[in-house]
Amino acid sequence: MTQKIKLSVYVPDSVISERSGLLSKTEKVGLVARAAVIFGVEEFNIYHDDLHGSHEDLELFYSLLQYLLTPPYLRKAAMPLKEEFKYVGMLPPLNIPSHIISKNEDLRFGYVLVKGEKFYVETGLEEPIELKSRENIAKGNIIPIKLYKEKGKVYAIKHPFPDYSGFEIVKFYNVKQALDKAMDSNGAIIFTSREGKPISSEWENLKKEFKEKRRYEIFFGSPKRGLEEILEDKYKNIGYWLNMIEGQKVRTVRTEEAMFICLGQLNTLIRQINIA
Repeated sequence: MTQKIKLSVYVPDSVISERSGLLSKTEKVGLVARAAVIFGVEEFNIYHDDLHGSHEDLELFYSLLQYLLTPPYLRKAAMPLKEEFKYVGMLPPLNIPSHIISKNEDLRFGYVLVKGEKFYVETGLEEPIELKSRENIAKGNIIPIKLYKEKGKVYAIKHPFPDYSGFEIVKFYNVKQALDKAMDSNGAIIFTSREGKPISSEWENLKKEFKEKRRYEIFFGSPKRGLEEILEDKYKNIGYWLNMIEGQKVRTVRTEEAMFICLGQLNTLIRQINIA
């Protein structure tokens, strides 16, 4: 069986810092989240842009992504409304498999509750379901579960979800931490840059490397400065510096636009690798 290719993206907090007002910031988070789930991103890393970002926006970015990734049937229990969620009602639904669950489906996600000595999960059904397995599970966790009947009573047990359930969210307080993680992953690192080599010229080289490494680590710059400036050219000899939007006719491409375009390019590459 072919090993799945894992895609991890790195996006600066300044993506939302350029926007003024909570409504506009919330809209931007919705756009980048949609770009990530459309192409099956498994890790979404937010790094702090020390020049144009802010720690407040780093935390806001993280919280809004957490809200979006929480299955809608669990949000009332797991993500109680607070001021930063004021405009989440206008966010586009992700519509990923883990969010589209009917009442009759046995495989879903549950929010872990503790009542006395027993563990339960809120599952979006009429009442919490007792959880039979407690290993490596803590109150407040959201876990994949399977519902089953035993002596006429419904129970839940931790069980892998068989389809895409969104991405893990990680935050870094500087870009160096993010780079260290990417380099430790032994994945193929891509830096998106208008000054990089055209992706068309590197296509076959990328296919060969990705077949071996089975993991992409793709970095995006900020709205006001590219990765060359953010990294001060210290990492020019690491990974691939690629122009993935060849022949662009606009002065700048917004980060959310770049995500849709670049992830689309990589999606085509992944399909070619997995079919070959």
